[in-house]
Amino acid sequence: MRFPRLTRLATLAGMLRPDRSPVFARQSLGRRRRRRVAAGLGAGLALYGAVVGMPADAATRTAPDPQMTTVIPCQDVMFIGVRGSGETPESSLYGMGPESALAWQQYRMEIPGHSASAMSIDYPSTPVTTLASPYSSQDFFRSIDTGVTKLEAVLAERSVNCPTEHYVLSGKSQGAIVTHRAMADMAAHPSAYGPGLMDRIDGVLEIADPDRLPDDSGHLYGTTATGTDHYGISYAAPFMAGNRYRPTASDVDTFWDHPDRWHTICNAGDSVCDFTVSSASPSNMLRGFDIHMNSYLTDPTAVRQAASDVAAQTRSRTTAPEQTSKPALA
Repeated sequence: MRFPRLTRLATLAGMLRPDRSPVFARQSLGRRRRRRVAAGLGAGLALYGAVVGMPADAATRTAPDPQMTTVIPCQDVMFIGVRGSGETPESSLYGMGPESALAWQQYRMEIPGHSASAMSIDYPSTPVTTLASPYSSQDFFRSIDTGVTKLEAVLAERSVNCPTEHYVLSGKSQGAIVTHRAMADMAAHPSAYGPGLMDRIDGVLEIADPDRLPDDSGHLYGTTATGTDHYGISYAAPFMAGNRYRPTASDVDTFWDHPDRWHTICNAGDSVCDFTVSSASPSNMLRGFDIHMNSYLTDPTAVRQAASDVAAQTRSRTTAPEQTSKPALA
């Protein structure tokens, strides 16, 4: 996969240090453009904590790591949500963050007669502001790796113990990274999971995905445009690549036989999933962070539509019992 306008940026630390200039791989990117991109990203991440009102010592706190549990009985469908950076496992949000919780509620409403439950993945969901410090930046990558490992462990356990259970995966921001990279990794190691697991995934909801590829396979929702200039920050900034699990430059249809079940939700100018648009200036970057944090709930149309389309996939692939099963979560 080639990215025509931007291949990589210097590390964030390099951007924020006055004695170092960012180095870019593509000479086709003009010097003035490169400076705007670096300034936008550096200023945006440096000020991100202030925008979201994060406590000053948040980057040094130890994130909770509750014990993973899959004690929910086998269902027709299990909806698994992965919360985003800095989000806490609020019980009212099913532990998965507000956007994925909204998707779950919409999805559940549209599959009457099916037994279905929702669960979240307990992982640190480390705030993105940790990237601004060389002393804490690895916490962010460890958080991603932990999320991928735990999501894969849940699916490995349930897909064996519940051989007819179907799944829907949803993640926002860092949670979308986790689900995206887990899907690619599971597709590469199918024997580690229960029979036909990848065929039993009815849908993947990628909300504001940093690993979004330009013109990727699947369905696209939200206000972002298509084309080679529209992709996630992971492919622009090497410091977003991660440790063990890294972004794939391959379209979904190269590692999954069901790209029609892949649903990407991204709004125009989102600094995380529509990076090139937001990186023209520091002000655009900060505006892009606001879009990233708030727009999917301010206007939830795209999230609801994507969840509704996944529900249609479930209805087409499964037969509901004659009696209506109550949802496991109220």
